Amino acid sequence: MNFLLDQPWLLFPAVAVLLFASSIAGYGLALATRINEDTHHHEQITSLREGFFVLLGLLLGFTVAMVLPRFDERRQLVIDEANAIGTTMLRAEMLPEPQRSKSLELLREYAVARRDFATMEGATLQPTKALQAQLWQQIVSVTQQSQTAVITAYMQTLNDAIDVSQKRLASFENRIPKSVWMIIVAVAVFQGFVAGFSLRRRFWFSLVMTPLVIAIVVALIADLDSPHTGLIRVEQNSMDRLIKDATGAKP
Repeated sequence: MNFLLDQPWLLFPAVAVLLFASSIAGYGLALATRINEDTHHHEQITSLREGFFVLLGLLLGFTVAMVLPRFDERRQLVIDEANAIGTTMLRAEMLPEPQRSKSLELLREYAVARRDFATMEGATLQPTKALQAQLWQQIVSVTQQSQTAVITAYMQTLNDAIDVSQKRLASFENRIPKSVWMIIVAVAVFQGFVAGFSLRRRFWFSLVMTPLVIAIVVALIADLDSPHTGLIRVEQNSMDRLIKDATGAKP
């Protein structure tokens, strides 16, 4: 299930086929039992179908309301991290040589590593952690020689940049719980089954369109929830501008 949730373009046909199959199964059972020939039974099944449809709509709406703020948070954290790294670069300009040149070079590599972590599927935290350790060790060596207000300010901004990286990691890990996905799929399958079960005659438009629409909404939610994959990505414009400016301003 994890693989499908991280690949919305595969989740869409999988959900559509599953719901279509459940609708066909419901229609087949209704045809075999001829339950819809009884008007009283048909009205009850229709009411049940509408109830499942409303419940599914509420679940999907609740999930969209859950995922949108998380998407906005990931987008805001890109700006926050770019600002934190940029401020650290400015403070690094005031460090004594050779720490100044070394720190600026490491910060440029760090900005690239942070951008790649957010955009590349399968990217790991290893480059980030390695560069953080080198940057911190670099400033520790400076403080052992002298500790001025400039060095203290640089340490603070570097600490802020590291803190933002942890916030971004937490936002990537803050996904829709699998239990919610299981409930959505279960209700959607029941809704599809009852929708097919309520048909007196085969109506292909209803059997096909409803699963397709539900599958589109489910795939959209999974796309917004996936931090590394999908068609809807968090733009890295702030980080790209930072890298471009830092590369053009090499010491």
